[in-house]
Amino acid sequence: MLHDLGRVVGAIARDRLDEAAVYRRERLYARPRAPAGPPGVLECPICGIRARRFLRFGLEGRRNAMCPGCGSVERHRFLWLYLTARTNLLAGRHRVLHAAPEPWLEARLRGLPNLRYRSVDRFSPFADIQADLTALPFADAAFDVVIANHVLEHIPDDGAAIAELARVLRPGGRAILMVPFDPKGPTQEGADIADPAERMRRFGHPYHYRINGRDFPGRLEAAGLAPMVVDSRVLLRPHLRRRFRVNRNHLFDCRRRRSGGLNSI
Repeated sequence: MLHDLGRVVGAIARDRLDEAAVYRRERLYARPRAPAGPPGVLECPICGIRARRFLRFGLEGRRNAMCPGCGSVERHRFLWLYLTARTNLLAGRHRVLHAAPEPWLEARLRGLPNLRYRSVDRFSPFADIQADLTALPFADAAFDVVIANHVLEHIPDDGAAIAELARVLRPGGRAILMVPFDPKGPTQEGADIADPAERMRRFGHPYHYRINGRDFPGRLEAAGLAPMVVDSRVLLRPHLRRRFRVNRNHLFDCRRRRSGGLNSI
């Protein structure tokens, strides 16, 4: 989502910048400026650009990670492929809440006439509503679809945020969630860690509070959500993961529980 984040890590350590100071920087939300180069075998399923190589991204500079056209990274392309292949989000009529909106996805969704789209973010100057996910300013059951892609790990009390996302989702509605996830081990929790440098050491990011483990689906269920875990290796065959540059990732497609069955989108 944020294309300049790797460049501000030094400033975080040097100037002790807090999360708000970093994520309020407007330049973080800009598209990449590097040219795409000549066409190649790599393809972005979101913007359609084809290139021989993608751009580096992340605090460790992952190779071939960021699309030089729209700025999407691996997890974004996985999310887009799932949304287009397994939901009718782009065709049906839905009230959509998008938390910490990725510019590439917001641009695709906001202009669709079938959607009533709202974005929310604690810091971004471009979101429709600036609010904390643990205290959303929306009525119960206000939305049909909620999208939160790698947001919950930034929140110390993610249980309160999950409960709020479930609250504003109508019964039978759908929450599409992504978090750093290790299906083999328990959650590595660090809500009590105040030092960004220690969180960087523990979780690979100065503003992350955890890596979710195999107990995460149970925590979603406790909030009234019925999650289905989607593995990128199951959704996409190897040649498509190479073509679209999608790494090993997981997505949680959750339904808000209700009696009498579930609506589908």
